[in-house]
Amino acid sequence: MIRWLVALASVLAVLVLIEDYAVERQRQHDALHGTLRPLATVSKTNVAGIVAVAGNGRTWRYIRVDSTWRYPAYFDAFVQPQRIDHLLNSLLQTSASVVSSESRDMQRYGLLPNSPTLTLRSPSNSTLLSIRLGRGVPDIRSAESYVQLVGADTIYHLHANPAHAFDSGDPPMLDLRVRPRVLKRKAINRISFSGYPNLKTLYREQREMDISSMPGAPPSGPIYAWIGAFADGTRDCVTPSAYAYVSFLDRLSWSALIDPTSYAEGFDRALFIIDEDGAVDTLDVGATTGKTTTLRYRTTGQMFTVPSMKANLLFPGEDVLLDSLSKPDPYEQVEPYTPF
Repeated sequence: MIRWLVALASVLAVLVLIEDYAVERQRQHDALHGTLRPLATVSKTNVAGIVAVAGNGRTWRYIRVDSTWRYPAYFDAFVQPQRIDHLLNSLLQTSASVVSSESRDMQRYGLLPNSPTLTLRSPSNSTLLSIRLGRGVPDIRSAESYVQLVGADTIYHLHANPAHAFDSGDPPMLDLRVRPRVLKRKAINRISFSGYPNLKTLYREQREMDISSMPGAPPSGPIYAWIGAFADGTRDCVTPSAYAYVSFLDRLSWSALIDPTSYAEGFDRALFIIDEDGAVDTLDVGATTGKTTTLRYRTTGQMFTVPSMKANLLFPGEDVLLDSLSKPDPYEQVEPYTPF
C-alpha cells in the first residue's frame, strides 16, 4: 500500500513539473511573440550604403555622400529622398514581432531562397543589417510585411513594408527631376532667358489688392503677379498660365543621364532660375538629335536628355503667358503631376 502511495505521489509530482514546464514554455512563447521590438539597434546616421538584390538577381548599390544619397553606377544619379527615408524608417524605426521560427513556414510568409534582400552598410562597408523581404500583410499593397534576418530562422511581422520604397525603374528609387528634390529649393521667383529673343525675363511681384471689392473671405497670404519682359515691352501675364509654366520647371524630369565628357555639341540657350532665397540654378539647353534634346544642370554638373517637346516648352511665348491655357495645359500633358 505504501509503495502505491509513493508511486502515486511520484506521478503527481511529475505531472506538476510537466504542467509548470508547459506553463513556462507558453509564457516564454507569448512573451516572444507578443513583444514588439526593433529589427536592429542601428542609427540612420550610421548607414552609408544600401545594397538591394531583386528576386531575379539584379543588384543595385546606393551610397550616401554627406547627406545626399546617390547611385554611382549611373553617373551619380540622385535618389529620391522620400523613398530612402521610407526604406530606412521601415527597417530601423519600425517595431516588429516574432511570428515563427519554423522552416516549414517560410513559403507561407513569402520568404524563399530567391526573395529580395536589403543590406545596410556602414562607412567602413561592414554589414549593419541584412534582411530578406517576404510578402505584404495581407498582400503586396499592404503597409506591413514579413521579413527575416539573413542567416537566422526567426520570421518577423514588420509594421511597415520596405518594398514600397521601390518603384518600377531599373535602377529603382532614382530622382528623375532635373532639379533634384534634395536641393530643397524655395519657390521660383524669377527666370531669365539667354539666347531667346522673345522673352528676356519672367518675374514675380507682390501686389497690394483692394480686398474690400473681393467677395467672400480675403486671401490668406500675399498676392503675386507675374510680369514678362518681352522683346516689345513689359506686360502682366495671366497668373494661372505663369504658374503652370513655373510648376513645369519644378517637376521637369529627364529621360536619360549622359556622360558630360562625351558631349561636344555646346549649348546656345540657357535659363537662369532664381528662387525666393536668391539661389540661382542654371539650365543650359543644347542640341536636338531626333526627338531628344540635351540639357545641362550646372548646379549638379549633370547632363540629361529630355524629349524635345519638353525642351520646346522651356521657352514660353506671349501666346502662352498672356492668355488662358487649355485644360489640361500643355505643361501638364508632357509632364504630369506625380506624388513623387
